[in-house]
Amino acid sequence: MGLEVTGVTVRFGGHVALDNVSLRAQNGLITGLIGPNGAGKTTMFNVITGLQAPSSGTVTLDGRDIGKLAPYKRARRGMARTFQRLELFGSLTVRENIHVAAAQYKLRHPSADGASRTTGALLERLGLVPIADVRADALPTGQGRMVELARALACRPRVLLLDEPASGQDESETAEFSRVLREVADDNVAVLLVEHDMDLVMAVCDELHVLDFGRKLAQGTCAEIQADARVRAAYLGEPEASDKALGATL
Repeated sequence: MGLEVTGVTVRFGGHVALDNVSLRAQNGLITGLIGPNGAGKTTMFNVITGLQAPSSGTVTLDGRDIGKLAPYKRARRGMARTFQRLELFGSLTVRENIHVAAAQYKLRHPSADGASRTTGALLERLGLVPIADVRADALPTGQGRMVELARALACRPRVLLLDEPASGQDESETAEFSRVLREVADDNVAVLLVEHDMDLVMAVCDELHVLDFGRKLAQGTCAEIQADARVRAAYLGEPEASDKALGATL
């Protein structure tokens, strides 16, 4: 099962931000959603999470239509998200940021592990113990991304949407992030990833969907996408762009 989006169109006045786009993110897999700036990636995330109503189309989670559910109800159904811009509770510590989410989950699932135990496990799992008592607004962006991921995981999502999670991370942080993402998917979570770091995308994604000007341009494995002439043209503006050039860009 997992997440399925079918025929989604979004119009802002005369501008079509998404044009009849369909995609699927399956449990146990990391699905990449890529494309040039302005392609409609974040708009798609907003539709999936309920922040943007589509002009047409459907969103289903584990086979159930969730298109009329408010964002918080989608979260309760097992959907979690991070944002392009860090959305941490700045006045709270790293530990407290994670604990807030873990406590909310515990309220709805009394049989789950206690919030403090869940928080401690996530601090260990994501290597955050050394900064557990640091205020979130004192963190560099790369560490903040890991805290945001930990907070999302505290909700025990079935579908995890990540919007440019590697932004601001250094090479070692991105490598650690990749490891954690693979572990998350291996726990039978559907991961949908929007990211411009193509080294990360090609290293972790099982399947890619490419958007360009609001339309789905291509879908396939990483190797298939790298070989697609339409994708090369969209990224480089050259119909006959070389594979070497594409590898540097994708």
